[in-house]
Amino acid sequence: MAKIKILAGDFLEGSAVLEPGFITIETAVYPWPGLKIATSEILDATVVSETSYRDVSSTVGLGLAGALALGPIGAVAGLILADDEIELTFSMQLRDGRSLLCATEKRTYRDIEAAIGKQAITKYFT
Repeated sequence: MAKIKILAGDFLEGSAVLEPGFITIETAVYPWPGLKIATSEILDATVVSETSYRDVSSTVGLGLAGALALGPIGAVAGLILADDEIELTFSMQLRDGRSLLCATEKRTYRDIEAAIGKQAITKYFT
């Protein structure tokens, strides 16, 4: 289950979860169990911005593991090997005219593209 943050649009700020075949939206208007929207109802998804950040907990964890295994050189290697996370802000248009502004990890956005049958050119070059 991939998490999505809803930032704005025709739905109040909240969260959503991408599951096979549908997205479940939870906001103040649609509390648990939420509103289920089939991925076939998504007309388009477009990237608005991309932000790179480093998860502190995984970076520290890899640094400590490297330090325990190989000492100071291992600590530096562990810190270098920690991946940067990429968060995408994207707009999503539904077939009924509603829209959302969302943020999620790059991997989740690619899953959304695959679910709606969109082939992004950037997918093959990144």
